[in-house]
Amino acid sequence: MDLISVLPLDTVENGLEVVGGKGRSLSRLALAGFKVPTGFHVPTSFYRRFVALHSLQREILALAMPAVENGALSFESASTAIGHLFASRDLPAEMDAAIKGAYAALPGNPAVAVRSSANAEDLPDLSFAGQQETLLNVTGADAVARAVKACWASLWTTQALSYRHEMSVDNELVAMAVVVQVMVPSDVSGILFTANPTTGERAEMIVNCSFGLGEAVVSGQVTPDTYIVDRESLTAKDIIVGAKDRMVVADALQGTRIEAVARARSRLHSLEPAELAGLTSIALAVEHEFGGVPQDIEWALAKGELWLLQSRPITNLPLSPPIDVTWPEIPDAQLLKRQVAENMPYPLSPLFEDMYLRAIYDTQTWPVGWQYNGRLTRNYMKNFVVTTVNGYAYQPIYRENGRDWSNYMKKYRQDRAATPWYTSLRRTFTQGEFFLNDMKGGSRRWLYLMARAFRMFRKYPAIMVWEKRQLPAYLAVIGHWQPLDPAGLTSEELIKGMQALTRAEAAYWHALRSVIGTAKMTDGAFQSFLEQNAPDEGLISGTFLSGFTSRTLDAERAMRAIADRIVKHPALFELTICTPATRLLDGLRQHPEGASIIAAIDAYLHEYGRQVFNLDFVEPTLTEAPLPFVVSLRALVRDTGYDLTERQKAVTKNRRAKWRHALKFFKGKQRIEFLRLYLTARVNYPAREEALFYMGLAWTTFRPLALELGQRIAAVGRLGQADDVFYLSKEDLEAAIITNDGSLSKLADKASDQKALRAKRFRMYPPAAIPPIKDNRDPHATIRNNEDSDKLLHGFAVSPGQVTGTACVILSPSEFDKMKPGSILVCPLTTPAWTQLFPHAKGLVTDIGSILAHGSIVAREYGIPAVLGVGDATQRIKSGQTIVVDGDRGTVTILDKTTPPT
Repeated sequence: MDLISVLPLDTVENGLEVVGGKGRSLSRLALAGFKVPTGFHVPTSFYRRFVALHSLQREILALAMPAVENGALSFESASTAIGHLFASRDLPAEMDAAIKGAYAALPGNPAVAVRSSANAEDLPDLSFAGQQETLLNVTGADAVARAVKACWASLWTTQALSYRHEMSVDNELVAMAVVVQVMVPSDVSGILFTANPTTGERAEMIVNCSFGLGEAVVSGQVTPDTYIVDRESLTAKDIIVGAKDRMVVADALQGTRIEAVARARSRLHSLEPAELAGLTSIALAVEHEFGGVPQDIEWALAKGELWLLQSRPITNLPLSPPIDVTWPEIPDAQLLKRQVAENMPYPLSPLFEDMYLRAIYDTQTWPVGWQYNGRLTRNYMKNFVVTTVNGYAYQPIYRENGRDWSNYMKKYRQDRAATPWYTSLRRTFTQGEFFLNDMKGGSRRWLYLMARAFRMFRKYPAIMVWEKRQLPAYLAVIGHWQPLDPAGLTSEELIKGMQALTRAEAAYWHALRSVIGTAKMTDGAFQSFLEQNAPDEGLISGTFLSGFTSRTLDAERAMRAIADRIVKHPALFELTICTPATRLLDGLRQHPEGASIIAAIDAYLHEYGRQVFNLDFVEPTLTEAPLPFVVSLRALVRDTGYDLTERQKAVTKNRRAKWRHALKFFKGKQRIEFLRLYLTARVNYPAREEALFYMGLAWTTFRPLALELGQRIAAVGRLGQADDVFYLSKEDLEAAIITNDGSLSKLADKASDQKALRAKRFRMYPPAAIPPIKDNRDPHATIRNNEDSDKLLHGFAVSPGQVTGTACVILSPSEFDKMKPGSILVCPLTTPAWTQLFPHAKGLVTDIGSILAHGSIVAREYGIPAVLGVGDATQRIKSGQTIVVDGDRGTVTILDKTTPPT
């Protein structure tokens, strides 16, 4: 290729380093015979020659550095300065002539689109969508030459610099080609996705379109029509007619302008059925041309002719969910998410399901004949059972003739007459209010009175047993295996250690359930009293249990201490602000003054980083994968959020005010009962979070053993990689280390299939209850039911106060970097590791949870209003919407209208 020659649009010299991402795809479309507007490429060699002739490269790279402005990362100054470099230099004569000559060869001195095409865009994992310049309706050779230079300069826009910085793209390697194409005076234009980009569903295509040029749709200036199209029939399954009250059209001279759309026209569909069928048919052909990879296609319809303007891979396309999925009921059982949803919220890995769920049964003493069968075991305490449906964990509550606990209560009452008085007393202290209330009358009333008096002043026995026996035993098992080097153990010893740690964690699950049950009982009794005796006074139990010290607040103080040290050190502050989270720890380690900060981070992670986001050991803790912590630390350095001391003072002040109000409101026996229930809850309630703090601690020792075993099995070709070990069963692992023949050749395929299935199951929306619970008053409910059209959503009032703010929807720890300071956190649920987001949240809304869910307790500690158990808040509420959270009434009001996907 001649260094100063432009290339035809359908050039075969269409490598990424020659014509850039956009140019490469357009060339392929043209060569394949698709209808693409004619034009030419200004290849990257022009850009490189321009930069070299003016000796700009070194100056550009020196300028293209992040700066700290007003405490935040900024490329504004860099972009402005680099833009001036390009604007102040003239095109060399031979380049100017080549570009103008190519334009003159186009028929009729046409209006053209001049489009940036960098060598690092339109890739499967790096789209750079909207990062660089496109100039529309450019007319005349001189204007085209100027537009080419503007596109080159846009390689260094603020957004492009920031994007490359975060994605670790080397600025020294980037270059810009430019595509010049004849403008299409489109009547209708838009975007088509050959798979659903939101759900990952490959059987659907999504079309967004509006009148006029596609810029209105691409840039979000208009609410377009949305067509959800069945891939087989090419007909619309659903049509959402957008407002389309404006459109972008070519201006008379240069550029574009916005024009109003008549109201009658805006209400019409922008595409006819035949046009939609033709468009989607061509889209499928385009996808085939690009090897079956789902495509994001820009198109335009002008005078009945369809033109393709761009095609690129859909970035970050989620896997499609499994098809034809049902959620079968289990006879005589109500399946609930409840606490299980907090601790096991995602599809379980096969090894966890096999080892841990089995261990839950192995560590519990069941009556003779009741054994784990992989699904549901009937026994006394049905709520100890965990079963799975489509890989999701559920807690079954046994029902007989529509009544819960009937078998258990029948046996309890049959046994009670023959039970010695001291056993009844022990059971009373152990099992709680349920048994106390059963003894109010009759000959055992004295036991009831003794227990009432006794329990006002001390912790419940279940909590004392956890403190003195269960927690030490759990930590002892971990302490035995933690010092051992996995590489020095035999494969049999690795499995033995994995088994021992799993059994210890499962035994701790039972202890944790007792503590949680006790805390829930005391908090629930207090809440019921307030609801029944002061329904109009705005009193909830959370008001009186807020603002006390906890592990959660200790963790925030420790993180704030690290952030404060960074802020006070100018060099480390700049390093933290200017370094992407993925590289920050390495940057601190390499910095000559970063050793003390790294030591503090290591100490933090050892103390608080072993908490789990998910009880399934397939997921690493912060100690192993600290990126969410680093994201939160950087956020605190940039913005300290709410002052912790002042916030706690405000919470304490509110609690004391409500306390005085309650003491005045309740009289006589009601006041005594209020004090009794409050003191009981206050003494026992904090143990819940303390016990939960240790949940999953065994996995920081378990995972190195499992990964060492996986590495050994992978080394002999029976696994693809070490972490595939989590997608096999314990029996598979035992067989893999003792069998030397070829009978296990398909073990790697099995693990791969199981991993793919689990990934697909993430795209499912498991119901909160099977069968659904329609009555919001049902005591088993952990979500409120809301009508699809509701803008006023109902949930559980768990932390008092009302707040109006911007919603920030966070679906998983991988999205922690999306948390905006001062926003309302909307998420599926929270576990202890999520609490690092709370310093920046002014309110909380969750899909699942109730009065004693983790989120409710932490929200009280932070003094932020919270409504839990809304059901599908993360689907109804969009990031950026304004919502009102009323933590006293348990409502969430959506003030902004929901816009269709684009």
